[in-house]
Amino acid sequence: MVKNLAKKAMTTKGQKACYVIDHLVEALGNEPSSSLRRAMILVDIDQHPGTTQVGIMERLHIHKSAVNREIEWLFNYGCIKMSDSERDGRVKKIEVYGYAKTALDAAMDYFEGNHRNMQLFLEEFSRFLKQEKPTLRDAKIIASLYEMKDAPKQAVIDKLYRGPSSTDNRAFNKLIEEGVIEDA
Repeated sequence: MVKNLAKKAMTTKGQKACYVIDHLVEALGNEPSSSLRRAMILVDIDQHPGTTQVGIMERLHIHKSAVNREIEWLFNYGCIKMSDSERDGRVKKIEVYGYAKTALDAAMDYFEGNHRNMQLFLEEFSRFLKQEKPTLRDAKIIASLYEMKDAPKQAVIDKLYRGPSSTDNRAFNKLIEEGVIEDA
């Protein structure tokens, strides 16, 4: 409780968004190219420990093949663990696990543990970005611009994840091309 109040008092909305996105990147294997959809699936699994792929599909309205790909990725990166269902051997129960759980819990602190508010946060970024598959990197660019207002491109890129500069520049330029942000 005190930790949550301190976080709220010390952060603006833009900073909060940046911190949440940073924790989500960490929860997803330090992969800023992870999609917002993948983050939403991870949050859903955390909200419903022991869920199944069918449950995720129904709650998030995502096609079976997409959920299957994302679950496989999350499992391969050690973000989730799966166990056999006691009632049906064909069904796997899914839970957030290890470093992903620790980082996701840190992100959830900014929402006082309210998974629905975290989902709304991610949905809002998805709607704003208007892309087929927006990434956490794209969301971080938007959150950084919101925080820094009229920042030069390099200042925003410097706040990203120290990946290849060509990747960060390409993501920034794509947002300009799509009309999501304006070139200063």
